[in-house]
Amino acid sequence: MNYRDLSFSLSLLILGGALPGCVVKIDDGSTDTASASGTSGDPSTSTTGGTDGTGGTGGTGTGSASATGTSDPTTGAGSTTGVDPGAFERFRMNFAAGPCPMEEDCDGFVELLSDKTLRVEKFGDATDTVIEVPISQADFDAAVLVFADPALAALLDGPSPVCNPPTDIFESMEVVLAGVTHQNSTTLCDQAPVVAARDTADMLELQYVP
Repeated sequence: MNYRDLSFSLSLLILGGALPGCVVKIDDGSTDTASASGTSGDPSTSTTGGTDGTGGTGGTGTGSASATGTSDPTTGAGSTTGVDPGAFERFRMNFAAGPCPMEEDCDGFVELLSDKTLRVEKFGDATDTVIEVPISQADFDAAVLVFADPALAALLDGPSPVCNPPTDIFESMEVVLAGVTHQNSTTLCDQAPVVAARDTADMLELQYVP
């Protein structure tokens, strides 16, 4: 059972009051990393693909449009027109569930870096191995248009959490644009920018780290 199926099952249990409070562990970035070939690597020095860190051809975005665009950051309705792909540095989605037995793994993350490196720690992998793979330019460009959406950044800059979360599952998103970090808890949130980012992260994981 993956995180998405577990999230749905736990949500049903939460509504019935079947589970106690959450005790989970969230990756703090200190775990050892391993490339898809089993060797460790630093995405900033990886030679397995990527560009100069500017987002590749996506760096040609205008960046001059208003960050507010036509959407409402409060509701997440619609999509803004001020996406600047060149500002993208990193996106990360963390997820976890609990209570979690000590011998099992109940967390993971999906992260995309500006050099087109996708980093994934699979939910349920007790070794906490981080797999790193390069993604295609086309997939990177499409993902950055979602992750660098000003409407998503506005939601992540808002009150925490973005919506009313349960206590037994957890999701958070963090995006770094032009050196500025935007982050928040997004568990079960259904605002359009959050859903788009979640779906894009899930798609990249399923495609490159099945």
